[in-house]
Amino acid sequence: MQEPERKKIALELLETEQAYVNHLHLLNQVFYTVLMKEARTGKMVPEEVVKIMFSNISSIYQFHVEFFLPELRSCQSVVPSCRNRNSRIGNVIQKLAPFLRMHGEYVKNFDKAMELITAWSRKSPPFQELIADIQKRKVCADLLQHHVLEPVQRIPRYEPLLKDYVLELLPQSPDRGDAE
Repeated sequence: MQEPERKKIALELLETEQAYVNHLHLLNQVFYTVLMKEARTGKMVPEEVVKIMFSNISSIYQFHVEFFLPELRSCQSVVPSCRNRNSRIGNVIQKLAPFLRMHGEYVKNFDKAMELITAWSRKSPPFQELIADIQKRKVCADLLQHHVLEPVQRIPRYEPLLKDYVLELLPQSPDRGDAE
């Protein structure tokens, strides 16, 4: 059980969370915002359809950007110079895990969202053009379908990182109880 390995795992958790927040930003602030703006004009796609396509992505984005990522950044395990000695990964997970359940709604809606994106891309050339224009932006770097999949895949990725983290903790570590 080596300290450097534990810190490496904690840092990986932080780095992957930052990358995830970047994906959420694209989904919420780029794709969703642009499509909702167009939907409000009533010319391309109904607002309700866009809301179904993106489900509760705004809530997920807000949670991760305002709570989860800042809490991880404040962890003593990740940032050794952190002044808050009580902020540990296990503590953050225990405190915020119930809010991760909001991903369940997104996951349940995923197939319907993909069907709608595909259907509207086929039947509405303006919708298809708008999606293509958004995807061409350098910041997007990928297809909408790729970004929409990211929240579905994120929650299962936490488990192996946390298991590895627990394996590296000393039995008497104050973070062990919460992290398990």
